[in-house]
Amino acid sequence: MIAACPQCRTRFRLAREKIGAQGARIRCSSCQTVFRVQAPEAGSPPTPAEARPSPVAAPPAKPAPAPAPAPPAPAKPQPPLAVAIIAEPDADLAKRLADFLGRWRIASEIVEDGGEALLQMFRCPPQLVVLGANLPSLSAPKIAEIAKRSGELVAVRLVHVVIESEPPISGYEADEALEPGDLPNGLSALLAKFGLGAKPNAGPAFAPAPAAPVRAPAPPAPALRPAAPAPAPAAKPEPAAPARPAPGPATKPAPSSDPDIAAAERLARIAVSDVILYNEAKFAAAAAAGNVAKALANELEEARAHFNSRVSPILRQSRDFLREELERRAAQRKG
Repeated sequence: MIAACPQCRTRFRLAREKIGAQGARIRCSSCQTVFRVQAPEAGSPPTPAEARPSPVAAPPAKPAPAPAPAPPAPAKPQPPLAVAIIAEPDADLAKRLADFLGRWRIASEIVEDGGEALLQMFRCPPQLVVLGANLPSLSAPKIAEIAKRSGELVAVRLVHVVIESEPPISGYEADEALEPGDLPNGLSALLAKFGLGAKPNAGPAFAPAPAAPVRAPAPPAPALRPAAPAPAPAAKPEPAAPARPAPGPATKPAPSSDPDIAAAERLARIAVSDVILYNEAKFAAAAAAGNVAKALANELEEARAHFNSRVSPILRQSRDFLREELERRAAQRKG
């Protein structure tokens, strides 16, 4: 049977046979209180033989919740297969074009200005250029003319978005033309024709890399201190200067290892190409006469304003990039 101390409520198990009919006196082992225990009634089930404190049963442990299934690993985005430049002043249309090309695994760079688009094409030639209508600074036909004349961009595919039919300039035009209503889905057939990217399938959509931000123009070169002029030698009779030899056929100069100088040379080639494009007859006559710098002085000064806004004063003082490029092109034409 079980007996409980009336003072501290400690419970004990007592052997039934040790309690007589009159009961028994029990001393609590915890608080030393003496109390009487009466014998149980007849018919009660027997209890264990010895008296000891009854341990309190611990509550049943709750079953541990089943671990949640691990979420599936996200699909790893695939690298782009080609790079495109989107020259489009309409930001919404440009974004839709970039998303569409991304599904073809073609990474896109968005610019809003025609002149900036041409600079980006020379800096890092892409595989595809989409030329929007009404581009500021430089129109799509002009860009196509300069790109097709340049050997550096001969492999670039040009797509011109036209609002109305425009006659080609000097026989040079983009590879394909689309109307705004054909965008962006009209690019599918052209991409397949050009062999660019990969056609989307029913599998997981290609997660395009973030569109490359428009590259800012190279920072101006650090200011250089001009070298101190050498002391003038004693006055001596100077021999007559030898006659300057006539320039032979000019070739394209090797690119400079200095990135700022290389960028200035590319910009000079673009500016001079534009001058020649709109003054073809005058340039041809001046090249034959050997006085292109004088004959096209006014036209060159108009191009110089845009050139000077993008090239540091230090570089402009070191060389006349525009005149050098004009004379090189004239020697190339004459030779």
